[in-house]
Amino acid sequence: MSEQNTNHKTSVIIVGAGPTGLSLAVQLLRYGIDFIILEKNEKTTHLSKAVVVQARTLEIFEELGLADKAVKEGRLTTAMNMFYKGKKKVSLDLAGLGDGISQFSFALSLEQSKTEKLLVDYLLEKGKTVRWKSEFLRAEQSSTGVTVYYKDANGNEQIIEGEYLVGCDGAHSLVRHEMNQSFEGDTVPKLFYVTDVIMSSPVVNTDELFMFIIKKGFILFFPMEGTGHYRIIGILADNLENHETFTFEDIQDTVKEQMMVPVEFKEVKWFSTYKVHSREASSFMNGRYFIAGDAGHIHTPAGGQGMNTGIQDAYNLAWKLALVITKKTSAAMLETYNTERMGNAKHLLRTTDRMFDVMSGSNWFFNFLRIRVFPIVARFISKRKRFNKKIFPLISQTGIAYPGSVLTIKSSIGKVKAGDRMHYFVFADGKNIFSYLTEPSFKLIFFGTGENRSSSIKSPDLPLSLLSFAEIPTAIFNKETDFYILLRPDNHISYIGKELSSCQSLLDKFSISLPVQ
Repeated sequence: MSEQNTNHKTSVIIVGAGPTGLSLAVQLLRYGIDFIILEKNEKTTHLSKAVVVQARTLEIFEELGLADKAVKEGRLTTAMNMFYKGKKKVSLDLAGLGDGISQFSFALSLEQSKTEKLLVDYLLEKGKTVRWKSEFLRAEQSSTGVTVYYKDANGNEQIIEGEYLVGCDGAHSLVRHEMNQSFEGDTVPKLFYVTDVIMSSPVVNTDELFMFIIKKGFILFFPMEGTGHYRIIGILADNLENHETFTFEDIQDTVKEQMMVPVEFKEVKWFSTYKVHSREASSFMNGRYFIAGDAGHIHTPAGGQGMNTGIQDAYNLAWKLALVITKKTSAAMLETYNTERMGNAKHLLRTTDRMFDVMSGSNWFFNFLRIRVFPIVARFISKRKRFNKKIFPLISQTGIAYPGSVLTIKSSIGKVKAGDRMHYFVFADGKNIFSYLTEPSFKLIFFGTGENRSSSIKSPDLPLSLLSFAEIPTAIFNKETDFYILLRPDNHISYIGKELSSCQSLLDKFSISLPVQ
């Protein structure tokens, strides 16, 4: 008979220690919120899994002091090359694609195993650990808290009492089932393969992406750390789809034939097949239960968005939980996590689905576009910086905005609008604006040399940092001066303009009685 222990109490119970759950944990740690994180596996994954870390994720890592470590362990992707029938059709320069948009003007290739280790090591340095080999069983909630039942490493049933439960437990989330949320969407009929290999080739041999267009599909090569180390993603040939088991060795000759360029596969580090899904939960919250990451939404692999979106879910939710738990705002604040991140997930699903349809040539029209039209258009637009400034925010997730949120007052100056993530720029002394925005607090920024009345703002409960800059980048704010920007703790803009009273009204609303959306 198993034993029970009811002595565990905490503020937030996190189920799942993948990138999303670990990111939520490190963010809660920044705000001084106690948590317990449960993971059924015995340690971090040893598999590469998600390999693309986008600029917005690196900006979040920078606040933790982890960005330099991540960049050092990964590989910067410098270009994307598209081949058809063995001939290069287009080469897009990705180096500096996001210059002027982010400090991290690139996509980073970094194995998920290393991303998870960075986050786990951060927790360990702060004295926090993951409860490994701990399997979530069920949960109960009341108006005052949650009770979670789980099986520990010894097989004993344990109980944790907390204020909130967050399921970061993947696409088959048990927490989502506890919430009785549907998971609607589609599954691509084709079967895909993914493998990590050591290879040599006179063509595929640089820190660049390679895409080989084939009939009814594609083969993608992502550079990874180490000489000749690549992640390959492709669509299985029709005659292999019904095979029960096979290895990369069974298909490598077919892959070589499809590529039509010289290549030698020397070592297979990992191989798997999977179906591509595009789904979203009907809600990301139910009372005191929340879901984040793949538990709430799963995407096609187009653009490397999945893991990064989960990390942003955690970044959005953590500061709101912190303010509610410390009674600095009402529980209605948590509703904004649901509306903001569900809205983002819906938009992302539409975007990645369209990208994936074109990439995979899912019908004759998309096949025509990717083979005949895309190379011509890509060569043209790649030389237009204006296009770069549109595509990079989309892919890097620096362009995510919440203009319709109740946490936002409609306002703008120059190119900057309320709801945007704070726009990136560099001062004359070489420091960038984000180097001043690392505190886990609201920030009230004054730009100008006129009268600065920021000190008159009253915010007895909410953590608030006051900043002032005389230097104003005209490329972003035009010639406007003497204005205020109120930033949320996640550095999204709640208000931008000259009316300090608008900042005060927002802070009053946040700290007293935020209306439910």
